[in-house]
Amino acid sequence: MIGSPRFRQYVLAVTSLFAAGNTAVAQPAPPAAPFNPAQFQLFCPNAITQNFPTAGPAETTWMICWREVAGNNSIADPNGLVIGPVYFRKSPNAPFVRILWDLRVSDYFVPYHPGSPRFYDLSLYNFKLTGVTAADCPAAFGGAPISAHVCKEVHDRGLMWKDFGGVRRGEQIVLWGAIDAANYRYIQEYTFRDDGVIIGRMGATGQNLPGAQLVTHAHNAIWRIDIDLDGVTNNTARLQHIENPANPAGTANDTTTPIAVAEGFTWSPRTHDAVEITNPAFKNARGHLSSYQLLPLVTGGLTQHFETFTHNEFWITPYNPAQFAAKNLPTYIAGAQSVTNRDIVVWYKGSLHHQPRDEDGAFDHNNFWVGTAHVMWTGFMLMPHNLFDCSPLYKPCP
Repeated sequence: MIGSPRFRQYVLAVTSLFAAGNTAVAQPAPPAAPFNPAQFQLFCPNAITQNFPTAGPAETTWMICWREVAGNNSIADPNGLVIGPVYFRKSPNAPFVRILWDLRVSDYFVPYHPGSPRFYDLSLYNFKLTGVTAADCPAAFGGAPISAHVCKEVHDRGLMWKDFGGVRRGEQIVLWGAIDAANYRYIQEYTFRDDGVIIGRMGATGQNLPGAQLVTHAHNAIWRIDIDLDGVTNNTARLQHIENPANPAGTANDTTTPIAVAEGFTWSPRTHDAVEITNPAFKNARGHLSSYQLLPLVTGGLTQHFETFTHNEFWITPYNPAQFAAKNLPTYIAGAQSVTNRDIVVWYKGSLHHQPRDEDGAFDHNNFWVGTAHVMWTGFMLMPHNLFDCSPLYKPCP
């Protein structure tokens, strides 16, 4: 638990170890100390080291710290599966690079079409992770429960690439748990691929709300993503692809607009909006600035509601260890605080529009609801850009 003496000791240890602890004050990052895997594993309560490929010599490696939060104050410390810190090594001889400090769902907001109810399943109800067993996490599919509430899966992820010279399939490690939200379950799933990609997903499944089984509603997950790319001093930029379909020349251009102050903004699929996280001092061997791009993984669409915090898909705020509540995001950006060359947090809202269907279930002859709504997914991808020096897990770089 984040408030425990053990975790406080861990945070102090890794902060000192990597000479890059989080701070809410804008200042240059101190030089990073060499990464020490043994100390990382010593002070992280649940450290996972995952090499890829899983058979043969390691080419890329993840070091992932995870923990469960199961408290009674999800405004200050949201319950569920929390990921971080996370480090990645892009080749056997490369150093480990910190990618994430703290990644979690801030809240699940579920408004119903009639205007009521409007549920805040974490910040109001403090729902917690439910149990997982071998049935949830079968060994036949690379699964193994690593706690009473968390499943780890390591398995094939499909084609990585296919060209004239051959083909390669990729692999990934997946950590997931499920929030027990009374009649519903919210799957919190985090995937770490062999090519450095990170994927976060929310899966909604369960029995429709008793008494409102046929009422349309939305499921919104708001993630708080504290990205520390090779340290804590970062820049952010909004990326857009601009192309006028009426232009017979067919020209297009990509723009990069720096985000100077804390703000929220909507996502436009037609301009391929993304949030790029950079560190001015972090470059690959070709001298190119390395970054991670936050990309929406949208199923169907994205919803907005009366509440101001739902009006944007993206928010950028300065790091503040006391700010974890999605519903308070409008206050977090007050005062036009700088988010340039400082520790920042990115927030992303994914939405599911749930229009009840016969496939969700039916009333039996006693007027009892029988059935369950199958999983619907939404989420995001963190994709590396110029992190590698050439194609990962391909032929040796020239």
